[in-house]
Amino acid sequence: MPEQRLIDGRDLLPPEPLQLALEELASLAPGEELTMLLRCEPLPLYSILEKNGFSYRSDRKPDGTSEVRIRKA
Repeated sequence: MPEQRLIDGRDLLPPEPLQLALEELASLAPGEELTMLLRCEPLPLYSILEKNGFSYRSDRKPDGTSEVRIRKA
């Protein structure tokens, strides 16, 4: 099973979470998943993901955290 990749961007200032995500996505293998924990919806990231063939699912947790799970197709 692939290693779990996690970016906890809740205490980072923009654009750092986006930059970290782009770095991780560059090495993500097909079927691997990157999980991001954020304080807001990463709308700019969603368009990048869609343009580059990644799928994602976003859930709002009870504490307000956005959990975004990204997979390479």
